Amino acid sequence: MLNARAISCRAAGAAVSAVGCAALLAMSFAPRAGAQSVISAHSGVIHYVEGDVSIDGAPVHPKFAEFPDVKAGQLVATAEGRAEILLTPGVFLRMAENSSVRMLSNALADTRLEVVSGSALVEVGELLDHNAISFEASGTRVDLTKKGLYRIDANPAKLRVFEGQARVSSGSESLTARKGHQIDLDAAKPADIKFDTKETDAFYRWSSRRAEYVSTANVISARVTSNSDYRSGFTNNPGAWSWNPYFGMFTFLPANGVYWSPFGSPFYSPGMAWAAYVPQRSLSFTGRGYGPPLGVSRSPASFNRRPAMLGGTLGGGGGMRGRGGISPGGGAALPGGRSSSGRGR
Repeated sequence: MLNARAISCRAAGAAVSAVGCAALLAMSFAPRAGAQSVISAHSGVIHYVEGDVSIDGAPVHPKFAEFPDVKAGQLVATAEGRAEILLTPGVFLRMAENSSVRMLSNALADTRLEVVSGSALVEVGELLDHNAISFEASGTRVDLTKKGLYRIDANPAKLRVFEGQARVSSGSESLTARKGHQIDLDAAKPADIKFDTKETDAFYRWSSRRAEYVSTANVISARVTSNSDYRSGFTNNPGAWSWNPYFGMFTFLPANGVYWSPFGSPFYSPGMAWAAYVPQRSLSFTGRGYGPPLGVSRSPASFNRRPAMLGGTLGGGGGMRGRGGISPGGGAALPGGRSSSGRGR
């Protein structure tokens, strides 16, 4: 079980008591605290769940700031539910309903999973030189070799590359799949055909909304990190997961520049936090989590304007059906000039 409260205190380098840790979290958006970056020790943190999700048959009931680990050999399964799992820094695995994925190896240098049933979408925001991500389906291996968005289905077994590049290997046969190409993984010899990347479904749109929520938390984490002494140490390291205690969730902080998700959501590095502007909004808590955004809109921002801090209150109506992660309320105006509100569910 990953305890983000403890990680946040350790990342801040503070030898504090439980009370001191709580105080640190309460001051999480002071310039010198909070939004601490965490260098992952392994892949397989269940970050967010909706509905019925289990590990080796045991139901997942995450608590605030505590996230179950998926160990090597364990099977994560969804019934009438969905799940989001953090792999190597910058890589999100999202599972559709009635799907199951087995963790073959959770080592960062050799993260391997098997899609046993259903469907999985993998968003790759960063691939470090010493990290590796691969999947298996129907006895065929898929190595993700570039940033992008990949969908792997188990029945029938196939790979679709919405963005990026993957290497597919089956026995002595191998080929490279690029954007807009689909590979039949059940075939004795992998065959490459084209598909329309604009054809999506409800699972794809849910994954897009999850990317938006995590991206919104990134703006705050990047802003806080850019204002703290921690920034100088961060810029010398690769991208990392960042615990955001205000949102109760992890987000991804690139080391440099801005990472644009294939879904269209921006992830700012601390050095680029000045490029984002987030108006004050509130959070609503219902006992199961904080309400998701009504919509995240992007509009051209003045690049000489410093971003505002996100304000909020813990109380009121609203709410969300998911568990294990917290999504911010309200909207956020970000550079880009596109609007994501009103998407289908």
